[in-house]
Amino acid sequence: MYFFYSNLIVDNPNDLSKIIILDKFESNHCLNVLRYKEKDKIKVVDGYGNLYEGKIGEIKKNQCFINVYNIFENYMKRDYYVHIAIAPTKNHDRLEWFVEKAIELGIDEISFIKCSRSLRTKIRMNRIQKVAITAMKQTLKAYIPKINDIISFNDFLKLHQNNFGYICHLEEDNKKSLLDYRNRFNVESSYVLIGPEGDFSQEEIECAVDNNVSSISLGDNRLRTETAGVAVCHLINLINV
Repeated sequence: MYFFYSNLIVDNPNDLSKIIILDKFESNHCLNVLRYKEKDKIKVVDGYGNLYEGKIGEIKKNQCFINVYNIFENYMKRDYYVHIAIAPTKNHDRLEWFVEKAIELGIDEISFIKCSRSLRTKIRMNRIQKVAITAMKQTLKAYIPKINDIISFNDFLKLHQNNFGYICHLEEDNKKSLLDYRNRFNVESSYVLIGPEGDFSQEEIECAVDNNVSSISLGDNRLRTETAGVAVCHLINLINV
């Protein structure tokens, strides 16, 4: 089974149904790579949680028109919300790897945070969005997570001061894990902070704690930033199974 992606959805002038238009890239993949043809059934997602079933109708040079006959809203929507705020790695490929794997595992929102030890201050958002769309289709999901451009650590805390927050760090007195807070992860307003390759500074940890953010540990092993982010996604999803 294949999912295609499009957010270009219009009303059918002949009835009350919808028509989906695949762009040049998706049309090429549909018609030339997978060899779909007119009247074949197809599934399309819009990134907002809707799954459309339809048949291929009109075909133009760079566009493929899908006549929709069924819509599934909130397709596979979960009743909990995973938000990871992560310091971007110096290597952008590793950051893209994290986004890909996080979406495969299941995530609702990603924020990039600039910390005192951050080695990257700019995000290639266009590349990140492309990775997100590909990962969504590959894993047969209908949602593209909300992905926020980079923001300072302190500004992030201010924006989310009314939410449940958790900060992963390597300080020796940090003994609690995500499992100790498992009952909180069935609410929509929680997030987890993942620090840069040199970990959060002591000042950032203290600032987070002062803002009622709970300290958590991911174990004794020292993890790469992107690995820690993926581990958190996996743990939260296991907690909510």
